[in-house]
Amino acid sequence: MIKYQFNIIFIFLFGLSSYAQNVSVLKDSVCVSKECFELQELKTGTKNTGIYKRIQKSYDLFNGTFFDSPEKRLNAKKDTLKNLISTNSLRDNQFGFEKYKIYLNKNGLLNVSVHIQSYGSPWEDTVYYFFNELSDTEIGENLFVNKKVLLQICRKKLKSDKSMSFPMNNLNQYKISTNIAGNITGINFIFYDEKNRTNSGYPEYSVSFTWKEIEKFIAPQYRKRLIKD
Repeated sequence: MIKYQFNIIFIFLFGLSSYAQNVSVLKDSVCVSKECFELQELKTGTKNTGIYKRIQKSYDLFNGTFFDSPEKRLNAKKDTLKNLISTNSLRDNQFGFEKYKIYLNKNGLLNVSVHIQSYGSPWEDTVYYFFNELSDTEIGENLFVNKKVLLQICRKKLKSDKSMSFPMNNLNQYKISTNIAGNITGINFIFYDEKNRTNSGYPEYSVSFTWKEIEKFIAPQYRKRLIKD
C-alpha cells in the first residue's frame, strides 16, 4: 500500500479546455506534495441532458448516481479522490480517472471518446460516441447504411493487416478524423478482441477509411451535415 506524506492539498481549477463550439472538457486537479492527479469532465450544451446522461453511463463511478451538471460531477470526483487519499486507500479502490477527447463537433453532430485508467492497475478502456445534439440522442452505427457490406470490408482490411481474427458484429465504435480546416478526412473503426482479454483490457484494433472510401456508406441525412461548412 502506498503511503502518502501530506503537506497540504492544493486544488487547481484549470477552467475550460479542448473547446469545440458549445462542448468542452472541464479540468481540475488534486495535488499531494509533488504528485498531482488530474480530473476531467465533459461539458455539453445545457439542453443536451440525454447526451450527458449517456456519457455518465460509460463507467459507473458513483454506483448509479447521476448528476445534472458536469460541475457537480467533477466536484464529486474531487471529493472522492481527496477522501481516498486521506484514508490511504486510493490504490485499494482502484479509482478510475476519466479522460475525454472531442473529435468532431459540427452542425449539431458530436463525436467524443471517454477513456478510463484505473489507478494502481494496468486496466484501461475507451468508449466512443457519436451524438445528434439537435435531438439529444446517440446516433452510433445508425450513421451508416449498408452495414453488412461495410462490416465485410472492415474484416477484409483487418485480416490483411493482422494474422488473427475475432467476431466483428457492430460499427458503433469509431472516431472521425478532420484536418486543420475542420473538414472530414476519414473514419477509424475500433474493434475489440473480446476472446483474448489481458490484465490491461481487451486488445484494440483500428480499421481506417478515407472520406472517399466511407462517404457512400454515410446515411444521407448525416452526410449533408458532415460536409456542410
